[in-house]
Amino acid sequence: MKVRDLPPGDLLSVDPETTIAEVARQMRTSDSDSVAVMSGGRLVGIITERDLVRAIADGIDPQQVRADVVMTADPATVDADEEVAVVAVKMIRLGVRHLPVVNKAGKPIGLVSARNLVGVLDRAAD
Repeated sequence: MKVRDLPPGDLLSVDPETTIAEVARQMRTSDSDSVAVMSGGRLVGIITERDLVRAIADGIDPQQVRADVVMTADPATVDADEEVAVVAVKMIRLGVRHLPVVNKAGKPIGLVSARNLVGVLDRAAD
């Protein structure tokens, strides 16, 4: 099974200048556990729930600090043509639970999460 065969994961995105408080609000409203940080139509970072918790624990002011301060810059990505099992191994190797999905031109088109992969791989094992 390929990434493109997974249920599409919505790709919520924000600008690098967006405050962390606004990022958290958008994630809550969209029931999303991560957000892509985009600049000029290009993926420049990703912010996950884990990043938000780390930033708050470190004492940042969510009303003042911008997304580009908290984001993981230049995140790893996956191609829609990659095999799901390969993506699962990639996530384990990188220690991440979310990877943006990009098209052939490198433009983000979705998101794959460990939760998506576990569900698919569990069904395949039945």
